[in-house]
This record gives sequence, structure tokens and C-alpha cells, in this order.
Amino acid sequence: MPFNHLIRNDFLTPVESQIIEEDIKNDNKTGVGAILVDQMSKKYGVMLKRWEMKKETGRGSWNYSLTCGWNDVVKANGLKANDYVSVWSFRCRGVLCFALVPAMEQSSSSLALCI
Repeated sequence: MPFNHLIRNDFLTPVESQIIEEDIKNDNKTGVGAILVDQMSKKYGVMLKRWEMKKETGRGSWNYSLTCGWNDVVKANGLKANDYVSVWSFRCRGVLCFALVPAMEQSSSSLALCI
């Protein structure tokens, strides 16, 4: 989820932000645990991590990535390459959660991470 597609970027607690920041220096990123809920209300455990995507120019851009469980989400929801989704963040009893909403076509909110 590219940073420039985020509608809001203040969805992490200070502790979660610190974990993500410390991960930047590590090759073996741990990430922040979260729950993802799909449109069928099925829940998946995922990890949120931040990656730098470097370009040939040496410059890069930052992206959030959902890992450790994301392949299960893809399979269960029949997602394939070039499908667009919206990802919305929320909290349930203090736990970071995401809602997956398949988008019909790319829009300015596709790949959006919101609160």
C-alpha cells in the first residue's frame, strides 16, 4: 500500500509506530500484528510491515505491506494480479484491524488505508 495512496497515516499507536520504525533498520522485519476482516466477515491474522521500494535511480518510496496470512486472504477472496482493493483500518478493543473491500475499478481510494 503506497504511502501516497493513504488517506490518513495516523492509524498506528505510538508503540506500533515505534515497532515499524525499528523494523526499518532490520532485514528480518517483525511487523505489527493485526486482524484483517474480508467482506464475508472471515478473520485472518496478518502482519503489517513497512518496506522501501527502491528504483533504479536509487530513490525509493515507502509502502505498507500485509504479510504472514495475506496469501490466505488472496486465495479465499479469489484475488489476482491487478485486482484493486481498499483496505480500511479500525480498532476493536484496542487491536489494530483492517477491513478488505474489493473495488470494482481503480479509484483515488483504491489501496487506501483509512481510519
